[in-house]
Amino acid sequence: MDRYEISTLRAYYGALLTDKQDKMISLHYDEDMSYGEIAEMFDVSRNAVLDSIVKGVKHLEEYEASLRLVDKESKIDAMLDELALMATDTDVLEKVKEIKNILEG
Repeated sequence: MDRYEISTLRAYYGALLTDKQDKMISLHYDEDMSYGEIAEMFDVSRNAVLDSIVKGVKHLEEYEASLRLVDKESKIDAMLDELALMATDTDVLEKVKEIKNILEG
């Protein structure tokens, strides 16, 4: 799983992780900090950081496997793009834009 995918999953499910897992994953994947740098910051071993990140990422993957929120939104977004291309009525296009804005939060 690449950085983008992990960051996306964290955006959806990060609140379900422990604060420490969420922060460590963010620092490692979003801020590009090494395990050693994060270990210093939290005053723990590099192994503890690695363990926390691995467990956190595993939880994120499990949440997505169960809830499929990222997958569903991706499919809805693709369908809205198709609908926008097919629409000739400006009211329909406006509704598509409104729905996309709601999805983007």
